[in-house]
Amino acid sequence: MKYKIKHYPERCSGCGECVKACAENHEGLSNCAIYEIEGKFYYFSCLQCKRPQCASVCPVGAIEREGEVVRLYPELCVGCRNCEEACPFGVPKFNKKTGRINKCDLCLERVKAGLLPYCVEACPNQALELVKETPKPKEEEK
Repeated sequence: MKYKIKHYPERCSGCGECVKACAENHEGLSNCAIYEIEGKFYYFSCLQCKRPQCASVCPVGAIEREGEVVRLYPELCVGCRNCEEACPFGVPKFNKKTGRINKCDLCLERVKAGLLPYCVEACPNQALELVKETPKPKEEEK
């Protein structure tokens, strides 16, 4: 399943409820952020890279691409922080509480279960939306 979280800046008040909900459900550290730029608020989380540098440097395979999602397996993470250094966007974050990395995986397990990601569910202004994309059929080769 291909999906993404779409942000509507015109609806966003910068309240931070998405960030708070994410932190509450991910061991105290949010996997997303809200930034204010010239009076408008913008949501930011993992870009789900096609060739994730964070995964390529993980010595234990705790980060890998699963379909369209770059997934973290926290139980495998040894806290080496290589992924933090490798990500050009500063997405993986070291959680001092757990000694491991936190990273957005678009709440993959929740979405598979028919639920919304925590950030989307918590937004009081509907500034975040889960958008499921239907794969386009591949054209047959000639």
